[in-house]
Amino acid sequence: MFDAKQLKRKGENGKDGKVIPESIYNYRLYRCAIFASWAAVLCGYDSGFISGTIVLDSFQEEFGFESMSQSTVTTVKANIISLFHVGAFFGSLLIYPVNFYRGRRIGLIIASILIVMGSAIQLGANHTTGLAPLYAGRTILGVGIGGISNIAPMYTAEIAPPSIRGRLVGLYELSWQVGGIAGYFINYGTNKHLEGDLKWRVPIAVQLIPAGIFMIGLAFIVETPRWYFQKHKIEKGIEALSYIRKLPPNDDYLKYETANLLAEAKEAEKKVGDGLLAPIKATFTNKNLRFRLLLSTSTFILQNTSGINAVNYYSPTLFSAIGASSTSSALLSTGLFGVLKGVATTFWAFFLIDPLGRRQSMFIGCPICIFCLFFIGSYIKIANPTSHSGMDAGGKATMAMFYIWCIAYSISVSGIPWVYSSELFDQSVRTFAQACAATSNWFWAFIFARFTGNMVNSMHAYGVFFFFGSGVVATVIIFYLFYPETSNVPVEDVGLLFTPGVPAWRARKYAMSVIEQRKIEAVEESDVEVLPTDITKSSSISA
Repeated sequence: MFDAKQLKRKGENGKDGKVIPESIYNYRLYRCAIFASWAAVLCGYDSGFISGTIVLDSFQEEFGFESMSQSTVTTVKANIISLFHVGAFFGSLLIYPVNFYRGRRIGLIIASILIVMGSAIQLGANHTTGLAPLYAGRTILGVGIGGISNIAPMYTAEIAPPSIRGRLVGLYELSWQVGGIAGYFINYGTNKHLEGDLKWRVPIAVQLIPAGIFMIGLAFIVETPRWYFQKHKIEKGIEALSYIRKLPPNDDYLKYETANLLAEAKEAEKKVGDGLLAPIKATFTNKNLRFRLLLSTSTFILQNTSGINAVNYYSPTLFSAIGASSTSSALLSTGLFGVLKGVATTFWAFFLIDPLGRRQSMFIGCPICIFCLFFIGSYIKIANPTSHSGMDAGGKATMAMFYIWCIAYSISVSGIPWVYSSELFDQSVRTFAQACAATSNWFWAFIFARFTGNMVNSMHAYGVFFFFGSGVVATVIIFYLFYPETSNVPVEDVGLLFTPGVPAWRARKYAMSVIEQRKIEAVEESDVEVLPTDITKSSSISA
C-alpha cells in the first residue's frame, strides 16, 4: 500500500525512494507508442521523396512536362505535392467519429488500410494513365495520414506517465524525421544508380514498406484505458492498464491509477455530457477551452511560418538558389538536411523535451533559426549565386547556416506542436480538440506546400527566407506571452495552467504549487491513501 504520509515525505524532493513502480516504464509502453507513431514515417517519407521525384528528368518526360508552360509546370508540381495535404485535412476530421465511438486502435487500423491503398494506387501512374492515379493515390494516402495525425499523439499521451509524456509523444516527430531521411536518400540513390522510369517508380513503391509495417504493428498495441473508462468499459480498461503498466490488476499502484482515471472519466462526463457533439459544444461555449483550442491550433501556424514545409517540399529548388547547381548535388544536400533533422530530433525527443521543457526548447532554438534564415536570405540577395557556376566560400558558409538552422529547428519548433496539442486538454474534450489540431496542421501545410513555388517566383528565394525569419521572430514573442510550460503537469490538471490572472511564464510554477498543496491537505486532513503523482522522474524545470 502507498501510505499518504510516506508519500508526503518522499514527494518533497522526489528522491527519497520509489513512489512509482519502475515497471510502469516498460517495453510494452514503448512498443505501443512506437507502433502508434510509426505512420509518421510515411509523412516524413512523403516530404523527403516527392520534392526530389518531381524534378527528375525521367519523371518530367513521362508526364510531358516539356510541352507545358512554366506556369503550368509550377501548378502541376504544386498539385502533386498538395493533394496529399488536402486528403490529410479531411482525414483528420473524418476520423473523429470513429475515434470517439470505436476507439483509438480501430481508428488507427482504418487509417492504415487507407494508407496501404493510397500507396498502391500511385503505382498506376504512367504516360498512358496520366497523373490521375498519382493524384488519387496521394489524396487517399493523405486521408489515412490525416487520421493518424489526429489519433497517434493523443493515443501516446493517454497511455504515457507524465514524466515521460513528452518523450513518448515526441516519437511521432522522430518517426517523421526517420521517414524523411529515407525519402531523401532513396531519391538520391535511385537518381544515381537507376535508369529510366525506375528512378521515380522505386521511391513511390517504397511507400508500401512502412505502410505494411504500420498495419502489422497495430496487432501489437492495445486500446487506451482512458477511452475504455470513458465508455464505461471498466473491466477492459483495467485489463488494458494492467498490460501497459506491466502490473497485476490487484497491484496497489494500479488500483490508485484506476481510481484516478475513473474519477477523471466521471468528471469529464459530468462537465461535458455524452455524445459526439457534446465535446464540440463544450469547447466552443467555454472561454477557457476556446483559448486553449486557439493555442493548440496556432502552434501549427507558427511551425509553418518557420519555413519547414516549404523546405521539405521545395528543398532542391531552394538548395539550387544557394548554389547547388546540379540535380544530384541538390538531392545530396537535401539528404544531408534530412539526416541532421533526424539526429537532432532524436536528441530532442530523448534528452531535451522533458528535462528542458517545451518553452526553454523554443527559446534556445528559435533565436538561432532567426539568425540563420536572415543570413541565408542576405547571401542570396547580395551574391546572387545562381548567376555563376559552382559554390564559392560564401555559398558554403550559407549552406552551413542552412544546416545549423535545421538543427535549431529540430530542437524547437519541429515537434513542439504535436506534443503541445496532445497535452492541453483533459479527457472530456481531447478527442475533438486533437482533431482540430491535426486539421490545422494539414491546412497550413497545404497552404505552404501549394504556394511556396509561387512565393519563390514572385518574392525570389531571398524574400522567402526573409519571410520565414520574420515568422520565427513572431513565434518567439507569441510563445513567450501565451504558451505555458506543460512538462510533468498531469493531463487531468492542465486546466490549472490557464488560471485567470496567471501569466504563461509563471503558470507551471503556480499549477505545481496547487497540486502539491492538494497532496499536503489530503495527508493532513485524513489517513486516506492518495494517488501518488509521477515524481520519481520529475524534471528540474522551474516555469
